[in-house]
Amino acid sequence: MTDEEKYKALLEKKKKAEEKYKFLLSRFHGVPHESASGELAYSDLKVAEDYLNSIITELEVLQKNLGRGPEV
Repeated sequence: MTDEEKYKALLEKKKKAEEKYKFLLSRFHGVPHESASGELAYSDLKVAEDYLNSIITELEVLQKNLGRGPEV
């Protein structure tokens, strides 16, 4: 897979990850005291956030390699 193909694939993944993160964020209302479901929802939210951040970081590296300006 070339850098250009990888870049395009990551843009698609980023779009889907942003949609999932926004959905989880809209349904998250904090962690009630000693609530297992609230803690699981928080964990899911943080995993989605970290996944999105890792995609953005990888896109930035590919942008530098391809000589592109910031699109992220």
